[in-house]
This record gives sequence, structure tokens and C-alpha cells, in this order.
Amino acid sequence: MSTRLAPGLGLQLKLTTKSLQPSPVSQTFKRTAATTLMSLKREELIEQENYAISRQLTRQWKVGDVYAPHDLSAAEARKWRKRNRPRTDAFDALSINPLSLYKNFSVMSEYMTEMGRIRHSSSTGLRPVNQRKVAKAIRRAIALGLMPSVHRHPEYIKSEMEGKRTSSGRVFAS
Repeated sequence: MSTRLAPGLGLQLKLTTKSLQPSPVSQTFKRTAATTLMSLKREELIEQENYAISRQLTRQWKVGDVYAPHDLSAAEARKWRKRNRPRTDAFDALSINPLSLYKNFSVMSEYMTEMGRIRHSSSTGLRPVNQRKVAKAIRRAIALGLMPSVHRHPEYIKSEMEGKRTSSGRVFAS
């Protein structure tokens, strides 16, 4: 007899001659390996479903809480969602003055939306002092013409267009 490792089932016995019959022990081993594999898959699916449900229900319910059907809606769940914002101010951690970075387009563009608006402090995670300095630096860069005020930077638009050209397979005349 030779042994080989079968994909997904573990160790499986292979008979070299047709006259030998598989032993009941090997049949039992195959059956138990298959059932344990199925039970592991079932447990994994249940765990994934529980995780998905816990992500949707953002409110921490306690025993004895009274709720209405509206409390389980998505609109109500949004009110209880935890805000994901950075814990530390990047400029304080690096001890950098944001006003001195007005010439650096890549840093300033991190704090602007694609349409040219300054991001809110709840999404940037900056302290109020540094948020004001970043806003002032962005306005200074726009006033000096270092940054576009309404749209995305032309270099980013160009790189996006090149990416679209190569992904679609067609080359446009430029």
C-alpha cells in the first residue's frame, strides 16, 4: 500500500493491487476526515455570518432594553456607528508646523477632497490648532497657484487617464 496526501481530505490510503479490499479502519478514517472537514466549514460559515451581523448592529444592546422595529433599521444603526478617526495628530507626532508645508502638494492634497474642499477635522484627526494651520496652508497654496482650487491635480488626472487607456486595451490619440 502507498499513501498520498489528498487535497482537502488529509491522508488517504491508495491500494496498489485490486485484490486487496480496503479495511474498515481506513473507511472509518475517510468518513471522519470528511465529517470534520464539513463541520469546520460549517463553523467558519457561522462565524462569518455572526461577524456580518455584528457589523450591521452597531448599538450595544443590554438585557432588558426595550426597542421598536425602527431601532433595528439602517438609519438608526448609523447613529450608533463608531467614528474611525486617527488617535494622534500627525503633525504633533512628527513635530512639524503645517504652515511650512504649503509648498508640498502631496501633503496638502491629503487634507483636501477631490473637488478641492478642505476636509473636516473629524476625518483628518488633527487638533483644532493644526486643522486651522493646515487650512491656512491650503488656502495659501491655492492663492499662490501651487494647487488647483476646484478640481484634482492635472498630474493625477493624467495618470488616471493612462490607467484607463491600458486597462481598456484601446489607445486614444493624445
